[in-house]
This record gives sequence, structure tokens and C-alpha cells, in this order.
Amino acid sequence: MKGARQAAWLGIVPGVCAAVAAGLSAAHIEDVADAAHDAGVARSLGLDPQPWGALDAAVAALFAWAPVGTLAARAAMGQALVVGAAAAVLYGLARRLLSACADAPRTGAVVALIGTFTAVLGPAWQLEGSAPAGSTLGALLVLLPLALLVDADGGGVRPPWRAAVFVLALAFGQDPLGGIAGLAACAVLVLSGRSSRQRLRGAWQSDGRALVACALAGLAPLLLAIARTRAAGGALEAAMVGWTAAERGLSGAGPPGAFAARELGAVMGVLAIGGAVLALLVARARALGAALVVLAGLGLSSGWAGSALGPSRFGAPVLAAVGAACLLAGASMQALVRAIAEAKLPLARASAAMVLVLEMVAPVDAADEGLRRGADRTRGGGASPESPAGAWDEIAWGSLPPRSLVLVTDARIWRRALSARATGALRGDVGVVPTFARGVLAGRFLSRDAALVPLWRDLALSGAPTEASLSGLASSRPLLTAFEPAWGRALGKHLVPAGLFDRFEPEPRGASDRRKALEAFTPQRERLARAVVRDLELADAAAVLLRQRVLDLASSGDRELLGRAVADLDAFAPGDRVGSEVVERLVMGKDAGSGAR
Repeated sequence: MKGARQAAWLGIVPGVCAAVAAGLSAAHIEDVADAAHDAGVARSLGLDPQPWGALDAAVAALFAWAPVGTLAARAAMGQALVVGAAAAVLYGLARRLLSACADAPRTGAVVALIGTFTAVLGPAWQLEGSAPAGSTLGALLVLLPLALLVDADGGGVRPPWRAAVFVLALAFGQDPLGGIAGLAACAVLVLSGRSSRQRLRGAWQSDGRALVACALAGLAPLLLAIARTRAAGGALEAAMVGWTAAERGLSGAGPPGAFAARELGAVMGVLAIGGAVLALLVARARALGAALVVLAGLGLSSGWAGSALGPSRFGAPVLAAVGAACLLAGASMQALVRAIAEAKLPLARASAAMVLVLEMVAPVDAADEGLRRGADRTRGGGASPESPAGAWDEIAWGSLPPRSLVLVTDARIWRRALSARATGALRGDVGVVPTFARGVLAGRFLSRDAALVPLWRDLALSGAPTEASLSGLASSRPLLTAFEPAWGRALGKHLVPAGLFDRFEPEPRGASDRRKALEAFTPQRERLARAVVRDLELADAAAVLLRQRVLDLASSGDRELLGRAVADLDAFAPGDRVGSEVVERLVMGKDAGSGAR
């Protein structure tokens, strides 16, 4: 009876893991996603076809029917479920590893919980799991094949080769670096055991065609996404070439040392190394231990290939590596508790229990750090004007006149506009046209209004609008854009600052109009700079627009106007190259003038 109760208790623990992890991720969800996930918002909601991450749309659709929050918030709810599923998978792997290292069911169950929660409740998993199109799905697809094949070297049950191959193909289509790391870990797991190698050889000889079919089926979402991106006229070539850093935003990449120190810490790092050594020394745990070591090493090393290492984005292989490292650390934790409990000392078992309680600090500390960073990311809460994204959207889109038309000349601002549309910050009467796009993508927006036909013709023929087409368009509806040097300086004379964008007037305007507009923008700039001080992506988006304004005013010859524009840019990009060059020219001009006098 006691054994039955213990087995029943152990059976519900994975569900508890999943519920806690998913619940905490859901608590982090806000109506407005952070700017680092703008591309994911557009992809998961079908607003911008992209080749990689095709399964994000399926996850976003899980709660699309729910009458709560914005479209972006509903898309993020699906990610919370993914985090819960990943927690259950990690717990299963942890129990398998710890039971292979030592026969201690109760201690192993508690330590497995500690290792699992330390991973999935930490900042990396929680920040990605509470945003639309986060990297958690890719990480789950990396970990799941290990869970499917963990018993390939023993037992009488035939390993699910077909399911493992299918999931690995899905992982590669979702995140190529994650797929490579998962394939390498599974290869080490299977090839480390003689029985598993024989089983794999037999499966290939008897079921090779089915395995190939499963691989092709797993790649089907990627192939469909590529076809859809091509049909929509998206930048397929650039996306395929830059796949390693496509979802990095402004997060860092490179050597994993700083990331490991920041996200894992010295104690967890030492415990992970000790657990790896222990797992490799124990024969029963060697295969899974080696696979986790490979997964942790390749996942952390993916930063050299361009995978995001934080602070705002984390790549799928990086999340999988964090999970693998925490499981290896669990092997050290269990060994430490058992060593103390078995020591021939007074109160040895009580001391071991105290050590186990101290080890529980790790997931609590990880969850606390995740909550702190989540609060910093959405300071002010959701779509509040005091939150970083809320302040940016209000200043950029909130004050636009009715029926405004915004010409977007940069892909980053285009993704910001799509994200604002998904969160309701961009009104339905405001039209946004991506002038940097070509072919079907541009035509999809330019063909909606007959008044845009002259602009469409100019962009198709020469890649730049003419003064006549923009003046005619501005006469019928408010027209806003940012200065594009390739369009020519004649168009710049029509621009008057209006928030982060410039309003194109039908007739050229003088310096006094621009001066008043820049003075009116100063309070908005100060407020926005305070709001986005910790959001690198939003500060960069503001700098993109203000940098274009500096280039426009550089030809005006008015030092006061130019100085104001450079000050606005410096608030978001201190020491910016464009601003520094303009300041240098101003100083040289003043020196030359004083010398002449």
C-alpha cells in the first residue's frame, strides 16, 4: 500500500511541474509584447510571412478564440503551455538521470523538481515563455527527442524512432541551431550504448523509408513557410542567409562565459560540472549524461553562431542548454545529500534534510530573478502609457491625425507597426505602407487605395517616390514618413517633425515651422527616453527615426535646428556615429567662421 501511494504521488509530480511553470509564465503575460519580439508577433499572427519558426502560428492559435487581452497576449498564452510541457519533459529526464546515478526515489524526486524548476522558472525560460513566438517551442522540440529515446539502450519496448525523427525535423525547421544541437545530443545518446546502436541499425534496415518520410513530414512546416514567404514577396533570401541571428534583436551573442555567469551563477556552474563528471563515471547514467553534456555545450556555444544570449532574447538551443545544465547540477545535488545522509555522524539524516532544503533556494532565487526582469520589461504594466512599449506606441501612433498614411522606410519600424496593430495601439484608420519592400508585399498595401497608385508607380519604376506623387497624396490625407537620403533632398524640404515621424506637407516649409515642431517634441522625447531607458530595442527603434531626421536637417544649414535634432538622437543613442559627425561639422563650421572674422 505504501509503495502504491508513493508511485501515485510520483506520477502526479510531472503535472505539478507543468502547472507551476505554465502558471508563472502566464502571470508574466502583458497585452503589449516587448519590442525584442516584434518579428515574432508579426510571424505568429500571420501579419508577416517568415521562413523560420513556422510552428509559432499554431501555438498562437491555441487561445486566439479567448475573449481576453489583445491578439499578442492571446498568442503568448500558447507559449505558457509550451513552458509547462517543457517542464514535464525536463522532469522526466531528471528522474531518469538521477535514478540511473543512484537508487533514491524520494530524494531523486525532490532533486528532480529542484533542477527542473531552476531551469524553467528562471529569467531565460520565463521571458521567452511569456512573449508571442518565444524560443520555448524550439527548446521543447530539442528536448523531446531525448525523452523519447532515453530508454533506447534497455528494456523490451521498441524505441519510437519515427516520432524522434519527426520531432528532430520539426526542431530544425523551427530553429536550425536548436535542431543541430538536438540531433547531436540524440546521436550521442543512441551511439553510447551497444544495444541502442543495434536497434537503430535494425530500424534503418527494416523501416528506413518510413523514417525518411517522417523526416520530410517534420520539414513540411518549414517548406510551406518558405513557399508562403516567397508568394508574399517577403525578403526570403535575407531571412534564409541570416537565420542564425534572425530572432536575436539587440541581444548579445558570442562567448558563453558571461551568459553562464549571469544566468547560471558560479554555484550552479560548479554543480553542473560535478554532475557531468558523476554521470559520465556511472555506467547506467553515462549515455544520458553524455547527451546532456553535449546539449549543454553545443547550446551555450551557439552564441558564437549568432544565437541570442540575452538580456531580452534567448535562443532555443540556449534554453535547452540551461535545462541540460540544471539537470546535471541535480546529479551533484543528489550525490551531496546522499553522501551526508550516509555519513557515520550524529544527526546525519537531519543534516542531509537541511542540505536538501538549502538546495531549494536555487529555484526560488531563479523565479525571483525572473519576476524582477519581467517587471522591468513591462514597467507600468501592459498597454499603460508608462510602460516602455506603451509610451513608444502612444508617441509614435497615438497622436496621428485621422486617416493618416505612414510611409515606413525601415524593416524594424515596419515590425513595430505590425506589433502595434496586433496590440490595438495602431488605429484601424491609419494606413502603414512598407516602402522598402518590393513586389507582392508592397503591392498588397499600395493597391488598396486608388490615391496610392502614383506612389506605387514611382516605387516600382525608380524605387523612390517623386515630389509630385507625395504632394498629391498629402493634399488628400495626412502623410507621415521619415527622411530617406536615397529619395533626394528636394523631398526633405516638405518634412516637418511630428513626434517620431515627420509630416510631409504639400508645399515646402521654412525653418520656423520645423523649429516650433522640434520644441513641441522635446517633452515627448524626454518622457520616451525615461520610459525606454532599459529597453534596447525600443531605444534603437526611436534612434532609427531620429537619425533619419538628423540626415534631413543636415542639409538645412540651420545650426539650431540641427543641434536640436542631434540632441534628440543622443537621448536614445549616445555617441551615435551620425550625430557625432554632424556635431563635428558644426564645430568645424563655427571655428572656420570665427577665424574668418
